[in-house]
Amino acid sequence: MNKVRLETTHVIAGKSLGKSVMILFIALGMFGGCGRSADDADLGPPARVLGTISVDESLDQTRDYSGIRVYVLDYSSTAGPDTVFRAVTDREGYFEGAARSVTPDLYRLEIHRGRGMVADTTMILAHGDTVRIDGVLPRFSGHADIRSRENDALQLVERLNRQFNRVIRLVSGGAVSQDTIPHIMDTWSDLYWEAYEKHPGMVSGRLAARESFRLLEQQSDERMLQRIREAGEDEQIRMLAAQFGFLAQLRKNGLDAGLAWIDSLETESTTRETQRQIAMNRIEILYDSSRTEDARRHIRDFEAQYSGDDQVARWLEILRYDIEYLARGERLPEFEMNVTEWTGEDLVSYPMTLDDLQGGPAVIEVARLSDRAYQQSFSQMVMLHGVYSDQGVRFLTIPTESNPVTVAAFFNERGQDWPVAVAGAYAESDLEERWNVYELPVRFLIDHDGTIVRKFHGNNFSELLIELYTLLTNGEVQ
Repeated sequence: MNKVRLETTHVIAGKSLGKSVMILFIALGMFGGCGRSADDADLGPPARVLGTISVDESLDQTRDYSGIRVYVLDYSSTAGPDTVFRAVTDREGYFEGAARSVTPDLYRLEIHRGRGMVADTTMILAHGDTVRIDGVLPRFSGHADIRSRENDALQLVERLNRQFNRVIRLVSGGAVSQDTIPHIMDTWSDLYWEAYEKHPGMVSGRLAARESFRLLEQQSDERMLQRIREAGEDEQIRMLAAQFGFLAQLRKNGLDAGLAWIDSLETESTTRETQRQIAMNRIEILYDSSRTEDARRHIRDFEAQYSGDDQVARWLEILRYDIEYLARGERLPEFEMNVTEWTGEDLVSYPMTLDDLQGGPAVIEVARLSDRAYQQSFSQMVMLHGVYSDQGVRFLTIPTESNPVTVAAFFNERGQDWPVAVAGAYAESDLEERWNVYELPVRFLIDHDGTIVRKFHGNNFSELLIELYTLLTNGEVQ
């Protein structure tokens, strides 16, 4: 949250066309990561991971499947991917081991053979769970059998995701009337909530509840708040309520009511992890709404309560840097790098600086093209460009990859409608430090003169859409 959203959420909800576009973009922004914090004091027994990975006989007739490396990675760490499980297959392709104790959530599963990764997918690790993974290379991703109590429950949510994505493709392709979009969102919100009710307290249940809330965002705050009340003592719902419930209270009753909502959630919470996340949300809200003294007071209390927590110390360091140098109204730190752009006939390369983006709003993103979540959300950038490029909004993508083949392959498959920094340009720059890039993707929305409107993290485009709509409506950063 920041000041511009506090001032303009009601305005967007009051415009029928803006609301329809908003609902569609919120729907397209689904299925992003939920974020997690690894507080060892909150972690239970580790998960056991085992299984068999073989290779299709048409590619390998030796039947020696030894040396295949299995990794489970946590990409939520600010320091980069963290390996929470590692194993190597024997001749029969069998592997087994214990994952490091982690917060129950979705994690990335990677299979490596030879010099690099040959397959990847996602899976859930949970306390004390036993996860069985069986698959055949090269058709592993999307075809492997991943079984456990948590991963079996996840199949229902993934099935809903696939069906809903088909509906959204129809909506975005114009096959569905704009007038029916709110009804479609309500219906699918109900379906996701039913999935949550089937699996309360589980990761899949939390993911389903999150999508149910997201679909109600901006169109049915009272239904959202009712569902939060119905969930009662569920700590996972309290965590989601700190985000979605706060915004609903804000839209209905203003900032003070939203902050009172946050306070009540923290008081009712029974776990340290939830209390910590709620407290962090409150501090960010206070800073973004220019209540600086209140924010500083809460930071002092927060530091005292969580002293010795390295992750908290890192979060505060990041927050303070963003407030000092990358806050709303500050000029985005300068950059210069070579980019490529498709002219309609050829791919041309030329140097670009911040000055080249001035004259209108611009969206600048730093992204890891190999990240599956980014790949799944890329269509939202394409749609955002299609909607707003005719209104003078410029776009720039800066890949973190240094291999030109990887970058070229990504855009050859998906098309390149705006400038993209050449492979290696980001690594050779100092933007990671000056733009405080600690989580990917990161996006900046800047005004016509390079002034920061807001910095965004993750793949949820609804907040970016709100800010961009407001900037084009109001014409300036306030």
